[in-house]
Amino acid sequence: MANKIFRSILFVAILVLGMTTVFIVDEMYQSFLMSQMELLEAETKIIAYGIEKDGVDFIDDLDASDYRVTLIEKDGSVIFDNSGNVSSMDNHLDREEVIQAINEGYGSSSRQSSTLTEKLVYTAIRLSNGNIVRLSSTYPSIFHVVTIVAQPLLLVVLAIIVLSFFIAYSLAKRIVEPLNQLDVDSPDDDNCYKEIKPIMKKLSNQQEMIDNDRKALERRKQEFETITANMNEGLVLLNNEKMIIDINQSASVILNIDKDMIGKHISDVEGYEQFSDLLMDAQMKHHGSKKIRLGDKNYEFEVSPVKTDQEVQGFVLLFFDESYKEANENMRREFAANVSHEMKTPLQSISGYAELLRNGMVKDDHQSEVYDRVYYEAQRMIQLVNDVIKLSHLDEDNLNIPKEKIDLCELSRQIVETIRPEIRNGVTMDFKGSEAFVYGNRELLETIVSNLCENAIRYNRDNGTVDVSVKTKDDKVILEVKDSGVGIDEKDHERIFERFYRVDKGRSKEVGGTGLGLSIVKHACILNNAQIEVESKIDEGSTFRVIFDRV
Repeated sequence: MANKIFRSILFVAILVLGMTTVFIVDEMYQSFLMSQMELLEAETKIIAYGIEKDGVDFIDDLDASDYRVTLIEKDGSVIFDNSGNVSSMDNHLDREEVIQAINEGYGSSSRQSSTLTEKLVYTAIRLSNGNIVRLSSTYPSIFHVVTIVAQPLLLVVLAIIVLSFFIAYSLAKRIVEPLNQLDVDSPDDDNCYKEIKPIMKKLSNQQEMIDNDRKALERRKQEFETITANMNEGLVLLNNEKMIIDINQSASVILNIDKDMIGKHISDVEGYEQFSDLLMDAQMKHHGSKKIRLGDKNYEFEVSPVKTDQEVQGFVLLFFDESYKEANENMRREFAANVSHEMKTPLQSISGYAELLRNGMVKDDHQSEVYDRVYYEAQRMIQLVNDVIKLSHLDEDNLNIPKEKIDLCELSRQIVETIRPEIRNGVTMDFKGSEAFVYGNRELLETIVSNLCENAIRYNRDNGTVDVSVKTKDDKVILEVKDSGVGIDEKDHERIFERFYRVDKGRSKEVGGTGLGLSIVKHACILNNAQIEVESKIDEGSTFRVIFDRV
């Protein structure tokens, strides 16, 4: 742009210089010619006056070197010429200056010589007798004048051109410099030419649109990365050349690769040959899936082509860990087996006692004991069924649990007061706490508190203690149930929340319980956005701590 401005300014300067030079030279020459015409006119008038007074004799003695004097008859024939042969001269009646003199009394004209280096100037006056006296003089033509002054004029022009060159260069630099200093990141600044304000305004609007689009893309990218990062499934995005565009965290772990693989070909991934045929099918616009074993796990690989206008632009490689399905299936089978086993035991007892009673094999003084035993086993089975139903409800994915603001301290106090009269074996239960509100489901909160308290009593020692407390710490509410019971080995801390898991099966059968209590507590905590912790050692008692968000 600077070069274009420079060339334009220099061209205009040279053009103006040329036009000015021509105009000045022409004006000077025309002024010179006019002054000579005026001088020649004055001389003509003097000679005409002399001829009128003294006749032709007046012009015989004139110097032919200054002017050429010609006397012309009314019919145009030459009767006198001080520098030529009169007899050989043509008739002058058609000459411009002569015609003007005959018609108006005075005439003048100028003609270029044959050599173009001289210009002939004529003036003529009509005498009283009708004859015409004409003077002519020779002056250098404008072409001749230019050739004479060409060298100094050329030097002046050249000097002016050189000066114009530097002025044009400096001016172009000064014009362009503010443009070069424009901050496109801040187009609203006022340090630019007003002529480009509309452009800068449009640039500002476009910059704002670009920033908004960029922020939107960044948000979408972050959302995509957040979603894919938390996926258990592996996700790999490929372009149409099977180059890796992106991978999520699960894919990195499963395929044992990292982000450095982005930009490389998928064939560089270990185990590529096991799913390469899926990519070949996807290249033919077909969706495909295949079970593949990587390491010690089975995965379901799925490849889908990404098409635009029926052309494959890339591929999506998605793979699922089938081990989860297997684990869930094993858990389902184990749960079914445990439920069958747990229900079979009380049913067999009830059936056995009922058969004894039916056959009259129980003495009268022992019948009451048998009835109590039947009742106990029936109640145990009812409790088991209730716990299974409750746990199945908690497992439902679309369970809509109503929640409200609840004072956990008051709720726990009420449950403790309800349970305390039913305590046996000399166990004492104490409660302390202050107002502490949480947001949760009342029924599930009651389940958490009652199950933890009942377990603390059930697995306690004779004359033991149970301490229940609710306290606040920072933005948390903590429910703590501490007992002086038999304790739990550290290796069993994680497993006690599994369904039907019992640390001491003999003692569990002795004290009762279904083996589902802590599992129900764990699920209830999850549904109330709470965390449960356990601290326990053998023969040192146990402490269960549930941590809620404070409202």
